[in-house]
Amino acid sequence: MRLILTVTLLASPATMLPQSLVNSTRAAQLAENFDSRKDDQPLRCEVTPIQPQLNFSFRFQAGYVVRVPMKQFAGAGHRWTVLTRVTPADGGPAALLSARYRLPSVPKTKSVAEWGGLFWVGEGSYRVEWLLYDEAHRVCRKQWKIETKLNAGERGIAAGIAPGRVAQVSFRRWSAQDRSGADLPTLRRLTLFLHAAPLFPRSTRFRVQDRLILLGSLASLLESVPARTVRLVIFNLDQQKELFRRDVFTPDDFDQAAQSLSGLQLQLVDYSVLKNARGHVHLLADLMNEQLNAPDPSDAVIFLGPATRYFDKLPQASLSEPSNESPRFFYFQYKPYVRARAEVADSIELAVKKVHGKKLDIRTPNDFARAIRQVESQVVARK
Repeated sequence: MRLILTVTLLASPATMLPQSLVNSTRAAQLAENFDSRKDDQPLRCEVTPIQPQLNFSFRFQAGYVVRVPMKQFAGAGHRWTVLTRVTPADGGPAALLSARYRLPSVPKTKSVAEWGGLFWVGEGSYRVEWLLYDEAHRVCRKQWKIETKLNAGERGIAAGIAPGRVAQVSFRRWSAQDRSGADLPTLRRLTLFLHAAPLFPRSTRFRVQDRLILLGSLASLLESVPARTVRLVIFNLDQQKELFRRDVFTPDDFDQAAQSLSGLQLQLVDYSVLKNARGHVHLLADLMNEQLNAPDPSDAVIFLGPATRYFDKLPQASLSEPSNESPRFFYFQYKPYVRARAEVADSIELAVKKVHGKKLDIRTPNDFARAIRQVESQVVARK
C-alpha cells in the first residue's frame, strides 16, 4: 500500500488505499508483532475505524483512517509497517493484510499525515486488530469490532464474497454461475453496453476509483442476471469509439475487458473526433440499431455507466422502429456522488426512451439491487 503524506490531505475515496493480503506462511511470522514486547515504545497516532458499507460490487467495504504527527519522524531513514488482522467471530481463520512504506526525509514540522486503508469482508462479525510500527519498534495499536449484514432491500443479490471471508480491495472478476439442473428463469441473450466514463461527468480524468466501481458493478450484474449468452460492448462517447467488444462474453474475457479501460486517456482527443461534433450521437445510434435490427435479438439490453456530458436528442430517423421482437432497453445510470435533484436527461436516456426503455438511477447499492430486480421482473420472469 502506498501511503500519501501531506499537510492538507483529507480522508476521501481518493486517499483510501488498499493493503495486500499476506499468505499463511508470512502471516504466521508477522503475527508475532501483535504481541506486546518489552522494548516497545509508544508511537502517537489516531485511528478511526470505517464501518462496513455495501459497495457496488456487492462486497462490504471496511477500513480505517489514520492521523500521525510527523514531528515524530524528523530526519531520514524511517520506515513504517502497517498490519491489519481481521478475525471472523465464528472461529474461521484470521486474514492478515500488510503494507510497508519508506518515508522520505522529514524536515522539522508540525504537520499531521492523514491516510487510510480499505479491505473487503463478507457477511458476519469480525474483530479487527491494527498495528503501525517503525524501524525502532515504536508502536501504535487499535482494536475494534465490525458486523455486516444485508438489509431487506439487498437480500437475494449474489454477494461478491462469502460470509466470514476477508479480501484485499481489487478489481472484481466475474465468475460464471452454475445453473445446471436449476429450475430458474434465464435470459437467452443479454447485451450490456458499458459506458467507460468518469463518475463525475465534468471530470477529464478516468480514475482508478471509476474503473473499480464500473468493473465491480459489471461483474455483479453478470452474476445477478442469469443469461445463457452475454454480449459486452465497452464504449466512450467522448472519444466516439468502442473500446472492447465480445459477442459471446465469458469469464475468461473479463481481464481483457478490464485492460481496455486502463488505457483510456480522456485528456487526449483525436483530431477526427473534434471535426465530428455529432460523432457521439452516431455511435449511440449505431449501437442501438444493431440490437433493434438483429436477426437474433437479445432479450434485454442494458446501458451501464455514469451520466454523459451530452444532451443531444437522436434524430427520429436515426433509430429503427422497435417491434414486438425487439429487446427491452434499460439504462442503469450511476450517480453515486450526486444528490437527488431536478436533472436534465442525457443523450443515452433520451435514446433509450425513444425505444420505450427505462432509466434507473443508481445512487446506492440498494438502488442497484432494485434495478436488477426490475430487469428480472420485467424480462427474466416472462421467459
